[in-house]
Parts: sequence; C-alpha cells; structure tokens
Amino acid sequence: MYVFEDLGGRKVALRPEFTASVARLVTTKMTTYPKPIRLFSAGSLYRYDEPQFGRYREFWQANYELIGSSRPEADVEILSISSDILKSVNLEKFYFKVNHIGVLRSILSEEGIEEKEQNTVMQLLDKRMWEEALRKVEEYGASSRCTDTLRALFKMESADWHTMIRRVKRCVKEYVEALDAVENLCEILELTASNETEHLVLDPGFARGLEYYTGMIFEIYVPEMNVALGGGGRYDKLLELFGGESTPACGFALGVDRTALAIKMQHPEWRPPGLAEKNLSVLVIPVNDQVRGEALRISSLLREEEIITEVEVMGRSLSRALSDASRRGISHVVIVGPKELENGLVVLRNMKSKDQKTVKIKDLVNEVKGEL
Repeated sequence: MYVFEDLGGRKVALRPEFTASVARLVTTKMTTYPKPIRLFSAGSLYRYDEPQFGRYREFWQANYELIGSSRPEADVEILSISSDILKSVNLEKFYFKVNHIGVLRSILSEEGIEEKEQNTVMQLLDKRMWEEALRKVEEYGASSRCTDTLRALFKMESADWHTMIRRVKRCVKEYVEALDAVENLCEILELTASNETEHLVLDPGFARGLEYYTGMIFEIYVPEMNVALGGGGRYDKLLELFGGESTPACGFALGVDRTALAIKMQHPEWRPPGLAEKNLSVLVIPVNDQVRGEALRISSLLREEEIITEVEVMGRSLSRALSDASRRGISHVVIVGPKELENGLVVLRNMKSKDQKTVKIKDLVNEVKGEL
C-alpha cells in the first residue's frame, strides 16, 4: 500500500482498491436494498511498487460488483461482462485464467492449517512461488498426502478445461470439500462455455493475493502482455467483516491503463464506439436452469450492440422476476423458455405497455432497438 505520514504526523494510506469500500458501503448504507445489487465504480488507485511496464504507482481501475446471489450464473455474468467489455474495444485473443480458491483452502483446512497461515501460502502462490509455498505448508505441519496433492496440482500439465477438471477431481478425491469446490467451478465453466466467452484456461495452482476470495477466481490476459488486464472472483465473506449479514458476492476489476496498452498494441488506430442506448435496459429471464446458458448468450448478444443488459441471477419465478424488473424501471424483458428455444424463439416484453411478442433470436437486437 502507498502509506506516508502527513504534516500533522498522521499515517495516511492512499486508496489501494475499490471492493472493500463497496462492501462497506453495502453493509452501512444499502442494507434495505433488494437483491441482487449491481454496482459500478471507477477511479484512480495507488500502490507503492517500483514502476514497470503496465504497473504504475497511480493507476485507473473500473469495478463491477454483483451482490446477493450465490448461484453460478452470477459468477458467469461477471465473466461474461468482462469478456463483453474487452470485445467492445476490439481486443482479440484474450483468455481467462481461472481456478477455485476453495479447492486449495479446503485442502489446507482439512490439514488443520489456520486461515492466517493459509493467506501466507496464497500470497506465495499468487507470485507463482510454488516450492516456497510447499515449504510453508510443510512448516505448518501438513501431511505428506497434502504436499503430494498440492505438488501434483501445481505441476499439472495444461490442457482444455474439461480435461483439467477431470484431472483435478482425481487429484483431490480424498478431500471432500475440495471436490465440492471443483464441482462448483465445473458448473460455472460449463455455463460460461455455453455463453461463448473467450478461451478458458484452468490453472490449479493459480491463486490471487487478496485474502477475501472464497470461490471462483480469474484473471484476464492477452498474448502481447505478461501482466493481467484485470481479474476478480467470488468473495462471500467480505461483507461480514464490515458488520453485515452473511451475503454472497462476486465482482471484477479491469485495469484501464493496461487495457489501453493492450488496445494500442493490437489496434493502434482504434477509437471508442458510441454510447449505449440510454432509453433501453433489458433483463433476460431464463424460466428454468436448463436454459441458463442460452439466456447468458443472449445477454452478450445484446451488450455487443450497446444495449444495457443483465440476467436474472437469483433463481426467482417468472412472476417475481417480472415484478422486480417493473419495480426497478427495466424497459424490456426477454423471457427464455425451453419450448420457444426449440424453434429459435424468445418472448420480448415491453414493461411499460405490458405488450409482449414472440421473436426470433436472430432478430432480437433489431426488435429491441425498434422499441425506441
């Protein structure tokens, strides 16, 4: 952190990140807000590191937080929006490095390693210091079974994520809670893949240095740069630290400076597109779990056309989701049902007039824009 002493002799820390501040805001000022809460923040942050390529002492960051849903489609929305943002600025060949921090923490917890000691291990893993991390684990009294399992995870040869999931399951089969975390990650990745989000790379030795992550974590890379453009994940326990109720949450942060560098390297002549259609806002509602993947894909199609779009991530009934959309002033709802999907159709509902019609998915963007 960027810490110094001011003229009054007080220690001052410049803002290092947004997520903790957002968590404090939600627990102190937004306790009565209906869930899910979606919040966006942007601004300058500071770190006291030696400046280098893509790593400045003052840097700009944009954050998106989704608070109140523990369902996997919430994690997928975070990944999907990250992908949509990078596509909107013409970035190509970017990929997501993903893992589930619960796999590593569950193994260490079962070995009786305390959370504070686990945090030390995670910070070493964040720096790719695997041997040092293993030495710490041994120092904390872990069994040889534990160190062998972790070493196998760290040295696992890269492959497509389906293959990696199978390998990780075999590797952690003796740790029940770690297996549960792998299953959760598998469901997230299956939904993400159905949404055609860019390449997913599962790295079982990947961890992020921030201590508040509890579930799926990720970072975004492009081939031209060896630093992450951004990253995020699930942090279900953070709001409790600020005196709030136990509240599931996930989010991501995108480095504006690094993204600008990546754009300059890939497309030096690129200029920003126009602003989103401000009078349109769309909620995509899957009527059951079987159509969640298609609902997420449709949301990306609409965002690519600069239409403000979100997905129902609370698992509510259609009537409750429609009621909430009306309360929040959503202009249109897209209802995704299995029968309609068989024929490539969805239902488009105007929330003001209450009129609705069945439209072809391939015509949906034009139909929504035609509602202006």
